[in-house]
Amino acid sequence: MHLRAETFSEQSVLEVGRTADGFVVRVAGRGSMHESPGLTAFAAETLGATPGAGFTIDLSACEYLDSTFLGCLVGLHKKFNSDGSLRVRVAGSDERLARLFGPSGLDRILPRGTDPDEVDQWLAVPAVRLDRHRLGEHLLECHRRLADAGGPQAETFAAVADHLERELEPS
Repeated sequence: MHLRAETFSEQSVLEVGRTADGFVVRVAGRGSMHESPGLTAFAAETLGATPGAGFTIDLSACEYLDSTFLGCLVGLHKKFNSDGSLRVRVAGSDERLARLFGPSGLDRILPRGTDPDEVDQWLAVPAVRLDRHRLGEHLLECHRRLADAGGPQAETFAAVADHLERELEPS
C-alpha cells in the first residue's frame, strides 16, 4: 500500500527510484529506527558504486521522523556531502520540513533539494534487520551524530548516546 501525502498511517514505506541525476528515496508514513539501517546501507551501496550520483530523500509523504532516522540523515550528509558536492539532499514542502526538522534544528544543516524528477518505477528499499547489539550500536551512532550537530536538543541527544554507550559496554 502506498500512502498519499494527505493520508497517513502508522505504516512506513521506503521506496527508491532512479532519476536523471541519481536516486530518490521516498519516505511515506514514518521514518524510524526500523527503516534507518536499510536507508544507510542502500545509500552507501548506491552512492559508493555511482560516483557523482545524487541522492534525494523525499519527505513529502512523511509524517514523522524519530531521532534515529534524523541521526541517519545527518550521517549520510556528513559522509557524502563533506566535500561540498551536496550529493545527499532532502525534499519536501517548506511546512513539512519545518515540522519534521524544526525541533532538532536540522533544517539549518541538511541541504534542500528540489522535488525529485518523475520516477517510472518504484522499488522497495531492502529492509536491514540488525541483531540486538548492532541495533544498539546503530542507535548510539545516530544519537551521537545528532548531539554533535548541535541545535536545541543536542544535550538530550548526548544524554541518550551516553546512556546507550553504557548499556553496550561489556559487563
